[in-house]
Amino acid sequence: MRTHILVTATLLLGGFGTAFAQECLHTNLETMEDRLRREQAIQFARRLNAAQEMAPRGSQGQRYRAPDELPNLPPVPAGFQLQFNSDGRTYSLSLKDVRDPCRFAVFTDQDGHVYAATPQRPSAVVIPLSRN
Repeated sequence: MRTHILVTATLLLGGFGTAFAQECLHTNLETMEDRLRREQAIQFARRLNAAQEMAPRGSQGQRYRAPDELPNLPPVPAGFQLQFNSDGRTYSLSLKDVRDPCRFAVFTDQDGHVYAATPQRPSAVVIPLSRN
């Protein structure tokens, strides 16, 4: 059992180390193209927030709309994957750079703040379960 846990932890850590050993796209060494894509992603999130504030409420009292239902939004920047979730009263949006080995992303929600960051480096901790 202990050997199985150690092998699993080693495989998990080894797989994540490869991605973080590669060069991140959105650092002080960022190319002009990647900088433009990052700025476009941030601008997309800001414009979506503004469009949500201007959108009329739906017939069911729902306030927030999917991005494809909002006018005048720019296209999703090349290489970014859009995810949008809403229950009508709240929403969250993420734009993840699928080209970036460090997984840079832009996030926003109904509060209107835009966040840009990379995830924390994962660390696998295996805690054996006691058999009490």
